[in-house]
Amino acid sequence: MGKVILFAGVDPLSTGESTYPWHPLSVLTVGTALRAAGHEPVLIDCQIEPGWKARLAQEARDALYVGVSCMTGPSIGNVLEAIATVRQHAPATPLVWGGYHASLAYRSILRERLVDVVVRGPGESAAVALADLVATNGRMSDPDLLGQISNLAFRDGRREISGSGAVTDRVIETAYGSLASFLEQAPVDYTLLPVDRYFTGEVRDISYLSSWGCPHPCGFCSEPKTSLRRWKGLPAKRVVDDVARLWSTYQPDQISLMDPNFSTNIHRVVEIVEELERRGLCIQLRANMRAKDIVQLARHIDLARLRDVGFSAIFVGCESGSDRMLKRMTKNATVQDTIDGIRLLSGAGIIQLTSWIHDLPGETREDSDLTLALVSELAHLPYNQQKHHFFTPFPGTDMYEALFGSSEDDGRSQKDWARSDTYAGSSIWSGRPEFRAHVRGELQSLKAAHPDVLVRSLPRLAEPAAS
Repeated sequence: MGKVILFAGVDPLSTGESTYPWHPLSVLTVGTALRAAGHEPVLIDCQIEPGWKARLAQEARDALYVGVSCMTGPSIGNVLEAIATVRQHAPATPLVWGGYHASLAYRSILRERLVDVVVRGPGESAAVALADLVATNGRMSDPDLLGQISNLAFRDGRREISGSGAVTDRVIETAYGSLASFLEQAPVDYTLLPVDRYFTGEVRDISYLSSWGCPHPCGFCSEPKTSLRRWKGLPAKRVVDDVARLWSTYQPDQISLMDPNFSTNIHRVVEIVEELERRGLCIQLRANMRAKDIVQLARHIDLARLRDVGFSAIFVGCESGSDRMLKRMTKNATVQDTIDGIRLLSGAGIIQLTSWIHDLPGETREDSDLTLALVSELAHLPYNQQKHHFFTPFPGTDMYEALFGSSEDDGRSQKDWARSDTYAGSSIWSGRPEFRAHVRGELQSLKAAHPDVLVRSLPRLAEPAAS
């Protein structure tokens, strides 16, 4: 057994996505699995460690391997710096890249020879198997042994000719276990990180995951490709056990349920509320739900009961006020679902954290005006909050392939992807400058009229190209 370094590259503070750091569940869950298997996980998070490079350089020298994780966007830059640090100070230590971005862009990552192995999808079992492999064999370069581990992609040392005639490294993909053993995993070991360093003067927040995956086909989202539209959730009693323990141990102001879609199983939501009621608990919770699910949930339970057990805020990805655009995005929802769901939450006294995407491919000014009219209407509701984005395509998603064509490796570099930000624009897709300027002007007027509604940064217009 030995030490494994896990580097978390996501930094929502730098992009305006959040005003406080998030607990890095992507590496916390992997670290929990490694510790349970007898290894020594060492977690390094750039959000809370200004001197993380020096620590990484030191810790990597005697590690079995260094694992890095991030989302598509600016956090890729942190991962690239981490990789460069390891290559300079511990060149013999293997590198592994996992997480959402790596799961979608694994071929281009391997083409650039940035890491030795990419983990695709759930990483807990693969991380343990890789640690066992290096601990036993002293290396991570045997393709036959790597081929026995699920959810991996790696170069096998051979070359092949692509359809375009280019000669490239051959990439091997092992069997993809999309749900792994989520239900059998031990509770996340938060002692792997200094939890209180994520607390700020503004809020004491803890991140928690009660389910994995999402069954919906939204074309702009990475979930359909990473979870294969499958979903698994922890039983209601286990969820309440976990959040009650976190609430008692760390005394946060709130617990953020980071599930891709907490409301996938309506009956489980009802069971969680009933379990909290049975125990007489009121724990401040935030969760992500679909508007259509909220409407269905209200047919099974009075939403005021959610509020009374602590569900204080619900994040809702509304995306657009145009039914035509929702259909193009394969959102499987309507504008009326949005209106009904948000009004139901408002009536129950629950904050609605609504998210919107502007300048979508194929979006007309009429579509945009429908969205702007809807967000203005919802801004009058009690407890309505909004954040607005410009469309940015993610690798491997349906909307990316509709724009650029289906390709296993589109030739883009990770530096290209690092220059993608749903607030600041993207080098991958610049959109329509005049269209975006109009939207931003309307949002500035909305913010002036409702300063407490637009709580996140407004999307920023791209800087003019240097002449």
